[in-house]
Amino acid sequence: MQHAQVVKLLLVEDDEDDYILALDYLQQIPNYLFEVTWLSELDEVLQALESDQFDLCLLDHQLGVHTGLTILEAAKALPINTSFMMLTGQADEVLDADAQALGAEDFLLKSEISSPRFIRAIRYALSRRELESERLERLRAQATSRAKDRFLAHLSHELRTPLTSIMGYTDLLLTRSELDNIKPELSIIHNNSQHLLNLLNDVLDLSKINANSLQVEPSEICLASLLADLHSLFSMAADKKGLQFAIHTDTHLPAYIESDEKRLKQVLINLVYNAIKFTPSGQVSIEVRPAAEGKLCFAIEDTGIGIPQDKLTHIFKPFEQVQDSTTRSEEGAGLGLAISSALIRLLGGSLQVESSVGSGSTFSFTIEPGQCSGQLGQLDLLATTVNRPSTKITNLSGKVLIVEDLPEIRQLLGQLITATGADVSYAENGKVACDLLTQADADFDLVFMDLHMPVLNGKDAIVKLRAQGISTPIISLTAAAQKGNLDTLKALGFNDTLTKPINVNQLESCLQNYLSAQPAQETLTAQPGDSHSKSKRILLVEDDPDARNLMKLLLESLKCEVVAAGSCAEGLSELDKHADFDVIMLDLNLPDGSGLALVAAVHKRQSPAKLVVVSGSEPDPDALLSYPVSQVLLKPVSLPDLAAIVQNA
Repeated sequence: MQHAQVVKLLLVEDDEDDYILALDYLQQIPNYLFEVTWLSELDEVLQALESDQFDLCLLDHQLGVHTGLTILEAAKALPINTSFMMLTGQADEVLDADAQALGAEDFLLKSEISSPRFIRAIRYALSRRELESERLERLRAQATSRAKDRFLAHLSHELRTPLTSIMGYTDLLLTRSELDNIKPELSIIHNNSQHLLNLLNDVLDLSKINANSLQVEPSEICLASLLADLHSLFSMAADKKGLQFAIHTDTHLPAYIESDEKRLKQVLINLVYNAIKFTPSGQVSIEVRPAAEGKLCFAIEDTGIGIPQDKLTHIFKPFEQVQDSTTRSEEGAGLGLAISSALIRLLGGSLQVESSVGSGSTFSFTIEPGQCSGQLGQLDLLATTVNRPSTKITNLSGKVLIVEDLPEIRQLLGQLITATGADVSYAENGKVACDLLTQADADFDLVFMDLHMPVLNGKDAIVKLRAQGISTPIISLTAAAQKGNLDTLKALGFNDTLTKPINVNQLESCLQNYLSAQPAQETLTAQPGDSHSKSKRILLVEDDPDARNLMKLLLESLKCEVVAAGSCAEGLSELDKHADFDVIMLDLNLPDGSGLALVAAVHKRQSPAKLVVVSGSEPDPDALLSYPVSQVLLKPVSLPDLAAIVQNA
């Protein structure tokens, strides 16, 4: 049985007989239940309309000294969503046109109240009102969403800017040997600042997920490389806590899958990080196996503290943790699992948990693997021993380029190579690497290149480089080290191969083969920004004085000549004075205009300077498409970030 739709109706009529007649016919309309309010005085009618509680108003034209047109005109100024129908005793085309011009949905003769036309007119008016209500609701929701986005962008900028100063000055102090006695305290400041930054990133991710604005970008993923990266990232952290860490794979897995690599890594990193964090002793393992319906299952198992059964349904909700904030021993806002669960749903799967207090937990999820190819061989990732950074070799010289899309792996490999005395530069994909290696003044002695990267992968990049006559030794980074693969890589032009996870002894052996030694005393005085080339000239445009002074200090510690400006106008003025900047670094949120105006001015002047946008919030990529922006850095900006920009300029 269909339920009747309740309609709140205001009947404006000064004749009681006409009111009774209209009420009788309204009650005969099927599928509607009319709650009728009968008024006749102008002031009472306008007061009732102001409450915006009525779906429909039936309005008589003749109301004593007033007319229905008077009410329609007054109602236009009210913020209401009531539909109006005009009733009159005789036909009048002029009156009909006037009524509809003032917003009436229809114009009916009172003699038509008993006809089917009256019923149709009522239904059409209510349908139009419902459509209009839905439209207005969508507009309100969109306006709310835009306001929320603006607020989050502003919040991101306002939080990232002071974090730039806190983390940057701490980085700077940590490099001072005379402050060794307080480095533990400085490390605490830096670690807690990083925690705040991670929390901010989680809040922004969760907001995007809730607004359905987070897009999945599928790409081909090498399963072996993905797992090797995870092993490299977490083996040392596990060993530091005395935990065993292993990765197990089924023999019937594809070599390549199709998914959003960035988001899949984000989920796996979060789950493994949690497993290590909440496991005081024992082991943590990752298992990858085929699942039903052609899906792929990832399981992260630990022997940690476990989760009570009554808490299992809550942990995937935002801001929920096993213990409350007054008793828990581990930091965190309780966003990681909520974000991970939502991301897995976007990837076509679901995140599950099995746990027992005191015995540990297993978090598992399935994903759609997309277009699969090849067959994964046996991975040599089961060993729990860790390759610690060696300090035996510290006298190598040369410039090394690391090409790797995962920031954590770039940083890890960079630290290992820097410890040998070599200078390190970075590229996040094959395209950036090709641009750097084909520059006229490129003087790299060795390149380490990952094979599986977005934009341009390692295999396509080396083919392009060798075709352009670049003979620099290039070492491939891969988790697939079978003989057939090695032969294929050599045929493409790679000089050698390092397998993931990186073995420090193999890395040092490779560096010794391709780099020359230097006197030990030179190594002892080497600084991150040292280079055989002339110092770089940099224009820095940043309105926040603390962030500006900090970035100037950091850049000067890298032997750069820095010209600082606090506004768009000052930046343009410096551009007019000097045309020989190597890098222009600018904030997008400047007090006298958008940093895009400065970007446009640089583009117009055909300046050869490398353009780097430094922003407290993620800029709209479409807004940057028309300009040659080389890189976008989100605040806070670290010393390694700046060193990479300077070395690649």
